[in-house]
Amino acid sequence: MAGNVIELSPEMNFIVIDDSPASREGIVKSLKTLGFKNVYEGVSEGESLKFLQEKNFDFIICEKDMRQINGLEFLTELRENVEIKRTPVLMVGSELTKDETLRFPEAAPDGYLKIPFVMKDLSTQISQTLVKYRDTGNIEIDYELARYLYISGEYENALEAYKNISAKSLSSARAFVGVARCHRALGNIPEAEKNLRLAMQNNKNYAQAYFDLGVCLLASDRKQAALKSFDQALSINPKNPIRYEEVANVLTRCELYEEAESYLMRAINMKIVYPKLYAQVGRNFLAQKKKDKALDFLQRAVEQDPKNPSFLNSIGICYKEMGKFEDSISSYNLALKITPNDVKIMYNKVLCLVSMKDYDRAKKVCQQILKYDPKFERAQQKILEIDKLNETPAEPKYRGVIPK
Repeated sequence: MAGNVIELSPEMNFIVIDDSPASREGIVKSLKTLGFKNVYEGVSEGESLKFLQEKNFDFIICEKDMRQINGLEFLTELRENVEIKRTPVLMVGSELTKDETLRFPEAAPDGYLKIPFVMKDLSTQISQTLVKYRDTGNIEIDYELARYLYISGEYENALEAYKNISAKSLSSARAFVGVARCHRALGNIPEAEKNLRLAMQNNKNYAQAYFDLGVCLLASDRKQAALKSFDQALSINPKNPIRYEEVANVLTRCELYEEAESYLMRAINMKIVYPKLYAQVGRNFLAQKKKDKALDFLQRAVEQDPKNPSFLNSIGICYKEMGKFEDSISSYNLALKITPNDVKIMYNKVLCLVSMKDYDRAKKVCQQILKYDPKFERAQQKILEIDKLNETPAEPKYRGVIPK
């Protein structure tokens, strides 16, 4: 395999993930010296996941020895995330320890480059990483198919695909988590639980298994057992912000707002810096009608990620709930500068304009929404409502004041 040569295009999109500015900048500089034009930097693990969810990259270079999430743990998160497409990964770092091999037996990157290294080593390893990535015997190709079937809603076919992987690798935790998810999607909670416990037996450090078990337990109304399982998932790495976010999202969807808040505040109090956690805390407070607290945390999220339209949209909703309509419109406008065609944000702006009784502007925004998405039914319905409001004669301003 090492003898194969792959021609590398200077137009390839790279992302370098490393929480150490010095080593990150060193790799970025080396890539640019090698002639690669499109090199992005992931300053933190959370920011990097956001980049990878929003943009397709051709190649990932990830530091193993990061402080908040070990690179191998990050690779596990990467491969479990259904929003991120499969991408070749070159891990850079010190030699793997025995403990790391035991904790992350399935987190095998496509390539590994020990430090220190010279530029020629980097160039060679990029090529060899791509060779392994494209190798038809790479089990990640099987996982890619199974995941595609799962996110497409083809749960029966996905189940068979994950079962085939687990049959090839009986010691896998990841494959059994995949089997369990398909069973859960098909409504077979007992079978899902059974496979998650098999995953835990195979790897007691596979946090995703404990998290998914918590989801299954919630689905069968075993709240306390679910919370215990979530705690076990978090105990594997208490500094992993992604896990807190996942747990809080599930609890919020179940309207368990106080429980979600407790997990989020635990992360905040540990000084885990991750903008999405602040946003999630804010949304949680907003769901509980604690508007001042909601605004505080949403503003913290925006301070750390000022160009995140989702955060700005949430602040717009919060201001609207507080009756601060002009501030709400300003937040929506900021969000729409970043994503001008986002019909959901535009519709939230419509709701605010209607609350302000600015029906003409609200109707214009609805019409704009329908240009982008002609099937957006709520905008169609809102135009009809606005037309009726415009037909209703206004109440005389001084009725009851001037005597007859």
